[in-house]
Amino acid sequence: MEGGILARDMLEERVKAFIVENRMIQAGDGIVLGLSGGADSVCLFFMLLALREELGFRFVCAHVHHGLRGKDADADEVFVRELCGRYGVGYYSFFYQVKEEAGKYGCSEEEMGRILRYKSFGQVLNNLGFNKIAVAHHMGDQAETVLYHLCRGSGLAGLAGIRPVSGNRIRPILCLKKEEIIKYLQGKKESWREDKTNQELLYVRNRIRNRVFSCLEELVNPASVEHIAACAGVVLEAEKYIEKQAKVAWEACARCVEEGVYISLECFAGLDVVIQKQMVFFAVDALGRGRKDIQAVHLDMVLGLIEAQAGKEVMLPGILVVRDYSEIFFGVDGKDRGRLEEIVIDGAGEYGLSDRQGILVVSGPMPVELAEKKEIVKNVENIYTKWFDYDKIKDTLQLRTRKEGDFLEFSKEGSKKKLKSYFIDSKVPRRFRDRVWLLAEGSHILWVVGYRISEKYKVTESTKWVVRVQMKWR
Repeated sequence: MEGGILARDMLEERVKAFIVENRMIQAGDGIVLGLSGGADSVCLFFMLLALREELGFRFVCAHVHHGLRGKDADADEVFVRELCGRYGVGYYSFFYQVKEEAGKYGCSEEEMGRILRYKSFGQVLNNLGFNKIAVAHHMGDQAETVLYHLCRGSGLAGLAGIRPVSGNRIRPILCLKKEEIIKYLQGKKESWREDKTNQELLYVRNRIRNRVFSCLEELVNPASVEHIAACAGVVLEAEKYIEKQAKVAWEACARCVEEGVYISLECFAGLDVVIQKQMVFFAVDALGRGRKDIQAVHLDMVLGLIEAQAGKEVMLPGILVVRDYSEIFFGVDGKDRGRLEEIVIDGAGEYGLSDRQGILVVSGPMPVELAEKKEIVKNVENIYTKWFDYDKIKDTLQLRTRKEGDFLEFSKEGSKKKLKSYFIDSKVPRRFRDRVWLLAEGSHILWVVGYRISEKYKVTESTKWVVRVQMKWR
């Protein structure tokens, strides 16, 4: 028994050292733990319970019922609620019909489940004024991610795998193997819930976990998972250094404007290849698109533009890249889809785009004093998040593409400019113009999405009520 206690104490000390090394938690932090009821999240629950007084943080738990596994999922929710009750930890529960939501937005159930989980965790975090979300990724998840990215053609960023800290998300047990997690809980005589779908081979990650790793451990090295995860740490160190150097080049070579990103061709061509590729990722970030679909082949396509003729263009997932005479241009684009369906915006909520390339999120109206002041101040800089004076909106809004007669106001005195003229002046390529989303009140364009807003609807010192509109690209 003494040996068991020592082993458990050593695991808690390892997790504590990992937290400190990666500066995950500071005294006074408020943490929302995503608690599914599986062994991994239950292990993290007890780790946080053991360390909260010593490290000086608070935590609560949030559980998401995906509406997918019937009575098993119901039992998961009961288990988690009772666990939190037994140890006096705050508990919040959410229910979704993930299958229906996935169909609505044209994505997989796995991806929609992830989106809804983090949405729920974020809601608890904001309501409580907490600042961090803890999730229970472990060493096996790290190795799966690295191998998955490697097989899909990833660059350094993908091979670095899961970060211990990513924004406000922390992963305190990323340093533990699955076997250690199980032994830890067994030593504490604590139970957990088993998700039978983890054994199914429907999902790619399950196939990697249940087939590929078993072969590697049996035929190559029993410590394959541990070594792959350790390699991710080495790659992350290199990736951080490269990113630091690339930021210097970005400041010298790139300029972000409303229509997209321009990178000086002369400057770009003189950089080392590894820095050029990191610059492409920065451009993707600046456009508000995720990096996860950018593969090695896409990076090579962009670098191929350096020696191409002016006017040559390539498509990345959701992004058009054009080689001009002296610059390379990156702009948000979907498929060559022509005019898009009009969407009526009749209040706060999420509106899926008809091309399934993203979601428009409308929040409010709210009193201006409750709004995020920093965001409003940066209304020009945030090209995909805008604040509007709600009281100046007199009619129903539409999200659509251009029509004859569309215009914007360009001054406080009310001077107008036709949308067509604005597109020409802003050098929006003709091929884009029928595919640019517009937020409109009749013919008056509030927002050319990704570009500018109309002067009429801007928030001013006299504004009393505001509405926030954000475009989230897939």
